Amino acid sequence: MLSAMVGNCSEQPEPESSPMSNTTPSQGESPVPPSVQYPTVDQIDTWFGGLHVGAGRDAPSAEELQASLSWRITQPIRAVRLRERLALVKAGKLPLTGTSRASSTSLAAARQALDQRLRQVAPHLLAPSPEKPLTDLSLEQLLGTLTAAVHARGLESELWLLMIAVSGCFPDQAQLFALRRDLRGVSARDATARILHHCGVWTARHHSHLRTISVVSDKPVVFTDFTARYGFNSGIQRVTRQTLSRWPDTDGYTLCALTLDGTGLRTLDEVERSRVLEWAGDDDSKRADEEHDDDDREAVLVVPWNTTFFLPEVIVGRGTTTVTALARFTANRTIALGYDAIPVSGAHYVSRGLTQLFVTYLSMLKYFDEVVAISQSTHDEFEGFSQALETQGLPGQQVSTVSLPIEHIPAEPLAASDEELLEAAEDVVPMVLSVGSNEPRKNQLAVIYASEVLWRRGAEFSLVVLGGRGDKYFTDIADAVAALAANGRRIQIRRDVDEADLARAYDEARFSVFISIQEGYGLPVAESLAVGTPVITTSYGSTAEIAAGGGCLVVDPRNDDEIVEAMGRLLGDDDLLARLENEIAERDDTTWDDYAAAIWTIVQAKENSR
Repeated sequence: MLSAMVGNCSEQPEPESSPMSNTTPSQGESPVPPSVQYPTVDQIDTWFGGLHVGAGRDAPSAEELQASLSWRITQPIRAVRLRERLALVKAGKLPLTGTSRASSTSLAAARQALDQRLRQVAPHLLAPSPEKPLTDLSLEQLLGTLTAAVHARGLESELWLLMIAVSGCFPDQAQLFALRRDLRGVSARDATARILHHCGVWTARHHSHLRTISVVSDKPVVFTDFTARYGFNSGIQRVTRQTLSRWPDTDGYTLCALTLDGTGLRTLDEVERSRVLEWAGDDDSKRADEEHDDDDREAVLVVPWNTTFFLPEVIVGRGTTTVTALARFTANRTIALGYDAIPVSGAHYVSRGLTQLFVTYLSMLKYFDEVVAISQSTHDEFEGFSQALETQGLPGQQVSTVSLPIEHIPAEPLAASDEELLEAAEDVVPMVLSVGSNEPRKNQLAVIYASEVLWRRGAEFSLVVLGGRGDKYFTDIADAVAALAANGRRIQIRRDVDEADLARAYDEARFSVFISIQEGYGLPVAESLAVGTPVITTSYGSTAEIAAGGGCLVVDPRNDDEIVEAMGRLLGDDDLLARLENEIAERDDTTWDDYAAAIWTIVQAKENSR
């Protein structure tokens, strides 16, 4: 169906081909050639009707297609697709049909959405024209004018923006390359048809014809996908929430998340926004390891344009190709917080799948402008990665460090009616706290083992293991706690706690233990010190950086004897405990307010390191 458009969109003479670049056009340059012919209403409607049908003059007939080898080979796949479409029909979610007989209501909605998207990008791609204001242009005129302007200038960044407007999806590198090459050397009369054809494939695949967009060029765009979707609150999510919730003006930046298909950045709803900025405890209704049937095919996409794109999370898998193209081909200033490279440098502690996903994250990150590391150890990791990119002819990122803070946290006392308070009154033994998500790298089994050794020696204390669930298939910690509790040991595991409960747990502990094998920072160490509770922690890496300021005993996390000895000393030596508490009081540490302000200053900076 699109073949009918190829020769009729324009009578524009063929321009000289120019290679696509990522350079901003000079001011005052004419946005379009002096004479432009536009696609007709029928041609645009035919495009909508043909979103699910092959296009092109040389497309095979139905008989030729059914006789082909590929038709026979793909029969199982087509059967699956048929079942999927039937399910959509039953659910009332089937998008525009594959024929030109789509209902007038659906067609009108699709035209309205396309018109909205084109008008959002037009001010950024076309110079103002007093003779012909954009408001006077029809959808067809606007599409033809935009296509002619982008095709004439040959800028990759502008083609990226136009593809979003036409398709309702962010292009990945392969899509942009394919269209850029297909446009090379063609006349302007063919450019619109080729853009519609390439974008139509993506629109049909992801049912994105009803999406609208908001181009953001006057404020930073902040990526908060995982933090917005789920109540899980481990290290990265804690940093994201603590940072963004302290930024001075919530209207001074735009939060965004990924669409379910990963082909765009979208706005947050009120629940998601609250989950980012006003988090109040783990939310089991949105677990990261469970499927959810949210429908965002009509979402409002957030399109950063010549602004700052800030990534406080780590994207793995879905969405990496989308953000890669954004970082590589646009003039947006791209900044990421750098947490660690453990999935590759300590791959044996994580699943092979996570390592593979993290490699895609690094492949995306290599096109970013800046990485702000959370510790000097992390800085060294990302600085090495940045330098290695020279072998690919890439400049690498500017790597800086803003260490995570240690801020005093006043613990709120329990209410007199609280049952836990009554239980605590009966249980006068000291409490040892181990905080961290339940995963092998956190080494909590070593803490549990050391506790059992001390219990066998007659030590009187309780152990509380507190934190996120981690991998739901890793049950060793929960199993060990259950087994020891069944034998009468004073041990429990707690997962769903809010900030106040966490601070209270640190405050009630005699000391905490965080002896992770490898960390990007070691937030539980900082949190314990923030409450004034001494810590036993790892003797190297980022946790050693924190411990150097005082209030900690350091051990080799792979040496059981050192762990047992350190815990025994802090359980039995009040003078040592008092000395460490005095060291904590004398520390000169930054606060979360300081950290958030430092990151906000970086994000607001106008300099682009490209």
